[in-house]
Amino acid sequence: MPRRASSGANVGMIAGIAAAILGFIVVAALLFRLIAGDMFGGGEGSKASYQGNASALNLMTYRDNGNSLRGNVYRVEGKVEETLRWTPDRGRLISFEANDATMSIPVPILVPEDFSNINIERGSELDLVVRVDRDGTLVAESIDQ
Repeated sequence: MPRRASSGANVGMIAGIAAAILGFIVVAALLFRLIAGDMFGGGEGSKASYQGNASALNLMTYRDNGNSLRGNVYRVEGKVEETLRWTPDRGRLISFEANDATMSIPVPILVPEDFSNINIERGSELDLVVRVDRDGTLVAESIDQ
């Protein structure tokens, strides 16, 4: 006796396929948001959160041993003295007259090319959030004019 043909896809199969397609769409949307956010500056929100959390840089500690602060993020206020060096791939190295409650000293700050749209002139008053690089150099993470 011949077998009867299957009656088609059952509800379980349809639900499984729908769940797989929905999962693929969600993963694709999250991946697109991650990639597009980094390309188009959407990742700036994470840098902006440094602004509120960063403590003031202790200039005395930085002057005595900047390497002890490596990897940390600090807030620095002061005035631009001059641009020391500029390269198109690395950015600008500026001399910055940093102020805190006790003293005022010049410190070098590397301003990456990400901030090329900001006009940094001699005498400009800036509030910066900086990261202390592995060699003790201050690297700008956020700039407020």
